[in-house]
Amino acid sequence: MSAAPLRVVIVPSVTGGIGHISRSAALARALQRLDPGVEVEFVLDTERLRPFNIDAAMQMGFRPRLMPPRTRESRDGIVRACFGDPDVVVDDVCRYLLPLRQVLPAAGWISILMHPIVDELFLDWPFMAQMDALIWPYAPLVGFPAELASMADKICRTGPFLEIDDVPPRADARRQLGLRETGKAVVYAPRGFPFGPDFGHRVLASLYEAVAALRSGDRYPDLKLLLLAVKDRAELRAAGLPETLPDWVRVEGVVPAARSLLYARAADVLVAEGTSTMHEAAALHTPLLLIPGPIQEATTLAERLSEEKAARMLKINKVSPDTVAAVVTEILSNPIATTMALERAAQLVTGGGGTDAAAKLVLEVAARRRSARSISANLRRPLLQEHRPCAS
Repeated sequence: MSAAPLRVVIVPSVTGGIGHISRSAALARALQRLDPGVEVEFVLDTERLRPFNIDAAMQMGFRPRLMPPRTRESRDGIVRACFGDPDVVVDDVCRYLLPLRQVLPAAGWISILMHPIVDELFLDWPFMAQMDALIWPYAPLVGFPAELASMADKICRTGPFLEIDDVPPRADARRQLGLRETGKAVVYAPRGFPFGPDFGHRVLASLYEAVAALRSGDRYPDLKLLLLAVKDRAELRAAGLPETLPDWVRVEGVVPAARSLLYARAADVLVAEGTSTMHEAAALHTPLLLIPGPIQEATTLAERLSEEKAARMLKINKVSPDTVAAVVTEILSNPIATTMALERAAQLVTGGGGTDAAAKLVLEVAARRRSARSISANLRRPLLQEHRPCAS
């Protein structure tokens, strides 16, 4: 009888936008590509869930299990029902759930780390010290926190998780999306405003007004604004956009990862707030306007790309229709400088193994845990000794 397939449970952070969901989905697909027999399931913690992320997981091809709030009395049953009997649990910035391992003693546990927002890398070291492995998914230009030096033997520096090998060339991407080859398009994904409505509304309103102003001149009358990951059009009205949008604005909801990457490839300017979008666009050689969300990882990556002249950045307090229009104009009107920036950005974010390196690590830990469990079971099995009379 063949051995049962390895089982991996992935628990992505669901408190913000879809960046962690998309990264976890990329890991899941890499696992299934490397081992077609592996069973991968998603668990979303409803105690911290933004419902937006349920749709995101479904659009990316995974039907998640929703873990309800736990009490002292209900905890063990809920955890066993939601997680089953995994060989390894992978959390994407959810290491606060590690104490649940007490209910799943046979499972390995791997944590995908996030650049510290405050000082959680130091404060969470008791959690990290108990992990089978840790994944650091950032390009070298972001830097490496000194707090992690004592755990270097557990850390796999994979670089960003990227799934761009199957993304078609720009002309093909534009054709698949129904965009004219010669037209210009600015792409932005509000994603439910993960950095808060004040931040998101300011970006969206300024972007809309900037594109409108650029269209009114002689140079970019065909410029379009493409908005992705819009769950509810009321979000657009809350940001000051008109109830009836002009025909130069296209709105889509949460789309599958492959379609999102088509938009990233097709864009003449992509507005990026979070690290996942920055990484993908840079790797795809797409011009970037960086407006980093107010967390350390996004700010650090944006600042480094800007310092390297690989992208243009506006801090949120500098965002206005005029400043956005100026950056978009600079990108569109200076193709030589833009091309040089694209090459530099791609070099800075690629390399390190990415998703495949992370998937190989997960499968190795799962296999080790499966083997250890098998050995332990054999050791616990009583030795049966048959006492027979000696042959005469």
